[in-house]
Amino acid sequence: MPAKPPQRISRREFVSRLAATPPAFASATQTLSIPTSKKILRFGMIADIHPDMLPGGVERVRQFVNAMIQAKVDFILQLGDFCWPAPSNQPYLAAWNKFPGPRYHVLGNHDMDDGYTREQTVAFCGMPAMHYSFDIGPLQAIVLDGNEPGGKAKGYKRFVGPQQLAWLEQELDRAPRSTLLFIHQPFDSDHDDSLENGPEVRAVVEQAEKKRPGTIAAVFSGHLHMDYEREINGVRYLQINSAAYWWLNNPAARRETFPPSVHKQFRYLTHVAAYRDPLWSLVTIDLNRSELILEGRQTEWVGPDPWSRGESTPRAREHIHPWISTRRLTLNG
Repeated sequence: MPAKPPQRISRREFVSRLAATPPAFASATQTLSIPTSKKILRFGMIADIHPDMLPGGVERVRQFVNAMIQAKVDFILQLGDFCWPAPSNQPYLAAWNKFPGPRYHVLGNHDMDDGYTREQTVAFCGMPAMHYSFDIGPLQAIVLDGNEPGGKAKGYKRFVGPQQLAWLEQELDRAPRSTLLFIHQPFDSDHDDSLENGPEVRAVVEQAEKKRPGTIAAVFSGHLHMDYEREINGVRYLQINSAAYWWLNNPAARRETFPPSVHKQFRYLTHVAAYRDPLWSLVTIDLNRSELILEGRQTEWVGPDPWSRGESTPRAREHIHPWISTRRLTLNG
């Protein structure tokens, strides 16, 4: 998605906005009171909801939260491109905060659109930091920030800086348990939407897995709006599809598929092939069986599929579809 012109707000205005909505800070720093002896963990995960891009953002989150409450998961987590920290997104954040248990956030590149900063987004969502770790009973979770300054790429940053990289190495080295890694931008490949220094991050992760097999249970990422799983040097990477749409790369494929009044409200709506229903995944980690089970969802396109519209992309077509695949994987170690 193209960058938007900055529309910065003053520090005083931003503080006053946050003061009006204290519940935003309520739960992001909660710790999970799960005994280390527990053998089955479940959590809900959703990525790239983009409520500022197309209609229905609040409803997408509401459906996800209600489903996770019914599933009685231990926590929920979103993989980035959640929302701008704007007052207009307070109802959307409130829908997310309806989940009664711990709720975790990953910073996505579009969470700082319209001139907002990472600091503002962290404060709005109630995150403990831009990158952080938390315990989930018998496992550890690490949340990385792929939006740091550095690198040579123009436009949105896709970089993990040296301090965060050193912190990651330390966290993995002293982790007494297997670890789940969460990041917005993937680092399992070197294409132009992945982390610019992905090979450096992979080297740290692979070294930890080589040193102590089973250290890395899985790496989850979003950003690409694709659906795939791959293993590289003993580390398993899972790309979680967007909850909302595929971005059309070919301008000739772009057209109106919603009422004109909706397109008037969302300026980039013609640029997407939207999903009719929201996508998310339910993850179960069964340590008794050494299994990770990812249950996905399936829907359909709004209007014609991208290919009949004339879409063209260098991405693998078999990974571009309106669903998240269900997978049953064996854990390392």
